[in-house]
Amino acid sequence: MFSIGLSMNQIRGFVFSIIIVIIIFVASAVAAGILAGLADVWKKPIIGAVAAFCVVIAGYVTAPSHKQAASAIWLIIGAVSAWVLAGDSYYPEDYEHAYQLTIIPLLATYLSGLFALLLCLVWHKKHHTKINKDR
Repeated sequence: MFSIGLSMNQIRGFVFSIIIVIIIFVASAVAAGILAGLADVWKKPIIGAVAAFCVVIAGYVTAPSHKQAASAIWLIIGAVSAWVLAGDSYYPEDYEHAYQLTIIPLLATYLSGLFALLLCLVWHKKHHTKINKDR
């Protein structure tokens, strides 16, 4: 049987983390949509990029352990979700290529999530290098 050796407190922590990440996803997507609307810019790539970044960072920050794995798993979950939620994306009506298919929103989402994961990995390495030097 597969076991990753999580205690009951860690399981509770991961359940709490999942709830927080979902709340962060919804809040960041709504906020990004509102701000993009106020700035009168194309909403879909902004919403996707902001939500992806926030989800990966929140997954890392709220995970009780296995933080790097948690942020990578959230990136994968987010990538699959973005693929499903984005569906077909079209340029906005006021753009030169209006109503033509584009991958820009999905690409913005994926790149933002990857950037967030990279930040998590660098932060983790720096933080744990410092802790090990202090010992």
